[in-house]
Amino acid sequence: MAIEKDPVCGMEVDTETSTLSLEHDGRTYWFCGKGCLLEFKDDPDKYLDPEYQPEGM
Repeated sequence: MAIEKDPVCGMEVDTETSTLSLEHDGRTYWFCGKGCLLEFKDDPDKYLDPEYQPEGM
């Protein structure tokens, strides 16, 4: 099982079973749900900023 963190909410995502991914600047990002994927797609720089902290973390 390969685990990646959703860059929007910080939730762990199993990359072997999830179908929600997006390529950005040559890297694949994985998402827990369609809402997080769409938010990232709208403003990837916001979620990739080192200062960004997912809500609840």
